[in-house]
Amino acid sequence: MDSSQPAIKPYTPDESGFWRITLALMLASLLVFSTLYVFQPLLPIFVNEFQVSATESSFLMSAAVIAMVVGLFILGFAADRYGRLRLMQLSLGVTVLLLAAMPFTSSFEWLVVLRLLQGFFLAGIPAAAMGYLGEEVDPNHLGLAMTLYISSNALGGMGGRVAGGYLTDVFDWEKTLFILSAFGVAAALLFLLLLPSERYFTKGDQPLREDFRGMLVHLKDRYMLVLFLMGLLLQIVFTAIWTYIPFHLQSDPYQWPLKWISFTYFAYVLGVLAPPLAGRLSNHFGLTKVMFSGLFILIAGAGFTALQPVSWIMAGLGVLCSGFFIAHSMAAALVSKSADHHRSGASSFYLISYYVGVAVGSTAVGTLWETWGWPGVISTALVFILIIISLPVFKRNSGGGEEV
Repeated sequence: MDSSQPAIKPYTPDESGFWRITLALMLASLLVFSTLYVFQPLLPIFVNEFQVSATESSFLMSAAVIAMVVGLFILGFAADRYGRLRLMQLSLGVTVLLLAAMPFTSSFEWLVVLRLLQGFFLAGIPAAAMGYLGEEVDPNHLGLAMTLYISSNALGGMGGRVAGGYLTDVFDWEKTLFILSAFGVAAALLFLLLLPSERYFTKGDQPLREDFRGMLVHLKDRYMLVLFLMGLLLQIVFTAIWTYIPFHLQSDPYQWPLKWISFTYFAYVLGVLAPPLAGRLSNHFGLTKVMFSGLFILIAGAGFTALQPVSWIMAGLGVLCSGFFIAHSMAAALVSKSADHHRSGASSFYLISYYVGVAVGSTAVGTLWETWGWPGVISTALVFILIIISLPVFKRNSGGGEEV
């Protein structure tokens, strides 16, 4: 910032700017994650309509996730170099246009191509949002802002799955995407109106190669690497349980129909409610302590799902969501708070590891399910959580001291 300009302080909850930022990013997050996950319950529909296999239908999810990982790296770098606000605006605009175009496609292959393009631009919001928050929000209140943003991730994921399945059952998949597109237009317009301009961002004037090296410095920081590893392991645990719980509930002794299983996604409501409370607590106890509390809640949730009574399994899924989103939101806030340069790049590396965890948790854990069933999945999840707890994330905070 220019020293001749009057001092500008980061936003706090006492200012309207804080809540404008929070609401704008929550709306963007709702759109991004509902769009990402709306296809998940619709895969059987595409199997019948396009005469593809179940594995081929899953390309509609995997293509978007893979492209999102690539987008997080490229767009995270672009956000640090050219600015975050315009990138997020572009991301939302392209996301909505592609969503509206999909019902007009006549082939499954073109639908996958559009999802691939969409996944890349979906990354624009998560790649830039945490860096934007890290610069514009007071560090003492970053935990609250970050957890509200993360809770909207959970709400978007739940909403996309539940609404996508319900609306497609009532109408068809094309009308479902049109309805989501209409929501996208409204969310994008409100985003444009609400989100304040960047006040702390300074456009990089370094040569491109030198700027790129600055972003890669995060990969040499052991503290950051530990947080990136945490994002990977957290998502492996969470994805593994949610990917194979339908198979568990469809098998003996439960024999649940798919309609009943879809109701288990309402456990995400606790994932929406828990992070804002955790954000408030982090203002008093610190990000790291609250994060470790979330990990112990995660252990309890995973353990409950190992019990046979279905009431314990349902309770366990709710507790699992609470613990996961608390730990994830605190880890994301630590990344943003600890990075003193290339914040969007640091956040992107965390999210890249996070979405790699989606792929590993959904596919690699399948062998455990096929060999050992639900006990194999849960045992592996518990081992991974214990590994996370043993990671030395308490050794440093952004101020260089210890945060325990």
